[in-house]
Amino acid sequence: MRRGRYYLARVIKLGQLNQEKLLDAIAQAPIVVLGQFEWTITDVIDRRDSPTPYIFGNLAKYSRNGEVTIVNEPAKQQRQAQAPYLLEASAPFVYLPDFSGLAFLHVWNGIQEDIFPRRFKAIIESAYDNFL
Repeated sequence: MRRGRYYLARVIKLGQLNQEKLLDAIAQAPIVVLGQFEWTITDVIDRRDSPTPYIFGNLAKYSRNGEVTIVNEPAKQQRQAQAPYLLEASAPFVYLPDFSGLAFLHVWNGIQEDIFPRRFKAIIESAYDNFL
């Protein structure tokens, strides 16, 4: 796991959202478009059935039509190139169902501690047609 500042949060499930629906939404996260970026959960490791259940993933922020600067070596020039689905930031997290606890990494200048819970919530809500 990456080094950095991790934050702890408690997931409160209300209304139709129960533990199973939350875990399913994390495991099969939809893509949510907010502003100029798209958000989803990637690289999910689902260990619901282990003696100590958990689910791990990465909250991913990306641009559908990204651009990167590359070097044209023979001309010794820089130029822009298209980079579809360019990952802008990724914050690893782990959810512990027994405690309704969520630990996530603050990604400096990418996914701050106040942004992570809002985007996580938006993805979970979107999985069930924003029923909350």
